[in-house]
Amino acid sequence: MFLPVALLALGGCAAPVIPDSLSRPANPDAPVPPATYRSVTAGAATLRPAGPMNWREINRQVTPRSGPAT
Repeated sequence: MFLPVALLALGGCAAPVIPDSLSRPANPDAPVPPATYRSVTAGAATLRPAGPMNWREINRQVTPRSGPAT
């Protein structure tokens, strides 16, 4: 009963294994993905002001279609 507790306590004192990428961060031979250009506005919708519209037609477009009530 004492041995597992002692091993667990001593295991916490062991030095952690440091990955090679962290032990030598200034490695000039490290593989790096190539830099590519991507527009920051790619896929963005234009939100320009719209002119005046017929409010009756807009209301007709958003009202539910006539049909059986569910």
